Amino acid sequence: MSPWWMLLPAILFVLNFVGGLVQDTGDRANAVYDLPTLVASGAIEAALAGYAMLAARVSAEPIAGTLAIRRVPLRPALVTGAVGLVVILASEAVLDPIFNGGAQQGIEPTHGPQTTHQWVAVAVAAVMLVLVAPVAEELIFRGLGFAALGPVAVPVTSLLFAIAHGLPSLLVEVAVAGLVLAEIRRRTASVLPGMGVHIAFNGIALVVAFLTL
Repeated sequence: MSPWWMLLPAILFVLNFVGGLVQDTGDRANAVYDLPTLVASGAIEAALAGYAMLAARVSAEPIAGTLAIRRVPLRPALVTGAVGLVVILASEAVLDPIFNGGAQQGIEPTHGPQTTHQWVAVAVAAVMLVLVAPVAEELIFRGLGFAALGPVAVPVTSLLFAIAHGLPSLLVEVAVAGLVLAEIRRRTASVLPGMGVHIAFNGIALVVAFLTL
């Protein structure tokens, strides 16, 4: 598959990151309750997944094979995923107090949900963060990215993954997570174990954010 398929997403990710540098995003501590933003983010994630599948289809490649949507032996995948999850959690425990990325991302609210609107927002956030985002991001970065970028896929997709999150404070934390997820993809030749790790990490982060209020 042509590496040019990653050009458009890369441009959009860089523009989003630059926008985060030059714009004052204000207090995002309770962004998890911002329902319109959550819905818009979910739509963008779905569009990215659709783009990855479209790229495979237009390239006359089998979608599942191109995006590495394939089953792998369960036990090795579980071991690799578990090790990867521990590494990501450990890196977050070290890096987040330094860069404060979680708070600026808006998933560490200052208070629990207090209105019906906020409860609905939390439910939407759970779906977006724990299901939609991990699946879409694994398809675009570790699926299409690996198919298009070949031998440089691990470092390049990790960097793009970090830039795509749009916040300078998240750059190092997400780059480390991206490297781990890329290595899981490389070792297992499938996006499914990485999806599992991504889902688990986002779920843990969201639960911990509310339990530690």
